[in-house]
Amino acid sequence: MRETGRYETLGSHKYFIPYPLPPANPPLQLSDIDPSLYGNAMMHIGTLNEMAQRLPDMQRFIKAYVIKEALLSSSIEGIHTSLIDVFTQPLLESQPDKNTQLVMNYTEALFTSLSLVEKDGMPITNRIILKAHQELLQLGHGDTANPGNYRKQSVRVGDLVPAPANQVPRLMSDLETFINTDDTIDPLIASGLMHVQFETIHPFLDGNGRIGRLLIVLMLIEKGVLAAPILYPSYYFKKQSTEYYYRLDRVRTHGDFEGWITFYLTVIEKSCIDAHRRAKEIEALQAALTKEIKGWLLSEKKIEMRLKSLSIIFQYPVINITSLSDHLNVSYNTASALITDFLQKNILIEENQQKRGKLFRFKRYLDVLEKEYD
Repeated sequence: MRETGRYETLGSHKYFIPYPLPPANPPLQLSDIDPSLYGNAMMHIGTLNEMAQRLPDMQRFIKAYVIKEALLSSSIEGIHTSLIDVFTQPLLESQPDKNTQLVMNYTEALFTSLSLVEKDGMPITNRIILKAHQELLQLGHGDTANPGNYRKQSVRVGDLVPAPANQVPRLMSDLETFINTDDTIDPLIASGLMHVQFETIHPFLDGNGRIGRLLIVLMLIEKGVLAAPILYPSYYFKKQSTEYYYRLDRVRTHGDFEGWITFYLTVIEKSCIDAHRRAKEIEALQAALTKEIKGWLLSEKKIEMRLKSLSIIFQYPVINITSLSDHLNVSYNTASALITDFLQKNILIEENQQKRGKLFRFKRYLDVLEKEYD
């Protein structure tokens, strides 16, 4: 049985301090992992990447996929809100409840991290991880979780007492080195190893699970495996949450990296399949509505304006007249007429819950985003 770390007793606690990656004594035994799992995962990532390239202006849909991952990842930690709440909140004058704010924070944490990696060309470093954590917990548990800083005290996670706080900076430095300099392990498999190591170190007082899952998407993009953040691995982690935690624990207790990677590759494959099916439905919905609008008995200029409006509501599926007016740079009355058209054609429906200011929901699109596949 492979040893993946050592125990250190301090006071009444027996701390687990993981050894640096990659696995050793013995090295990772890829021959023990069904090769079809890796092949299938990479094939479905490729299919998802191809879909991302084919969808017109994929940037409009990325936010919805990131929000979906934020919702799923947060719900694993018992933080529950809804897709509609997250899309609606920017249009409201009231402050969001704590759960909605935390999910919104997750999306900002990922977009901020992606910007640093893609636009600024930074590698995935402790600076980025700490920045993501700061974004994640601002206005949420910020007063107790010390956002943007590694923990200064001991924690317990089930049967695991992670490494003492004074060991965390060194362990995270070792993990940073593995992420950025180890080229002996395929990037997809390396991302799985990174995740289990991060969760074992448990470097923060709160938010470890969410940051650890965020780093999967970030690392796959930074390594050129994934084209855009349109994968939500938390979809399958949540469906198989018992096995998820079991496989994480067995790396520490039995040195079973191979069992974890087997599970992880299945997570990636199933999540890609779900994301691709959703993207296909989005593509079909967009094509159908575009065709429908082009068939309306209106002038070419009015048709063009309605197609632009369709593009906007795919990006902002809960909207009000003022918001549409701003996005299109048209008058309030023009935006109101556009929304009236969409209401009459059942593209939008009016929200009735708001006491002040009417909101309109792109129900068909939201239904696709929320749909549960078999």
